[in-house]
Amino acid sequence: MPVPPAASPPPPGAAPEVSVLIATFNEAANIAACLEQVAAAVGPTAELIVIDGGHDDTRGEVERVARRLPRIRYVDNRPDRGKGHAIRNGIAHARGRLHAQIDADLQFSPADLPALLAPLRAGRADVVLGSRFCRGSGRDTRAAGIRTAGNHVVSAWVSLLHGRRLTDVLAGIKAWTADAAGRLDLRSDTYSYELEIPARALRLGLRVTEVPVQTRARELGDSKVSVVRVGLRALADALRFRCERR
Repeated sequence: MPVPPAASPPPPGAAPEVSVLIATFNEAANIAACLEQVAAAVGPTAELIVIDGGHDDTRGEVERVARRLPRIRYVDNRPDRGKGHAIRNGIAHARGRLHAQIDADLQFSPADLPALLAPLRAGRADVVLGSRFCRGSGRDTRAAGIRTAGNHVVSAWVSLLHGRRLTDVLAGIKAWTADAAGRLDLRSDTYSYELEIPARALRLGLRVTEVPVQTRARELGDSKVSVVRVGLRALADALRFRCERR
């Protein structure tokens, strides 16, 4: 794992139980609301780590919220190398024994984070995936049909490769233990890291489970994802993660 750039110093006191990783790229319009909702969901002992690779005023928004919520830490991740690299950088800075990630655009609900952390706290899982497609989930019907179809195809491909049915390997809300993070040896800089996490976990024999999550369409800002390009690369990378030598 590459040496991360300097980050804001951690708050004093004991290490937090939970570190929530929020990778951002030009999300100044959403980041304040995201931080406030995440903080309310995970409680006062968690740290929130914003890994920022963009060039808008995300940092200023984070610093403004941090004046009220001092457990927020800002990591300057420029020049941006992709979401996977940002999450690896966040893992390198995380101090909690449990990690969670959530997208800054609020398409996933921070209120679902406790449900993702629960199997880890109970010792029933090492990696927990949020799923938009399993029983009990609530998916915004305004989501583009091509995105939904792409998610199904990639998830089915990963399931076939590993002999384990997974309904949503690309959701931007997940959780894992710090021990699992140390064993996964994540390498992807791109959006493929989303499926790299469960793929490597299954190869290692780690316990992977899914929990239903709620989603809604983005309200502010623009998506940075090219659905076709990301989807085709995800299919190729899924095969590579399955076949590569460790």
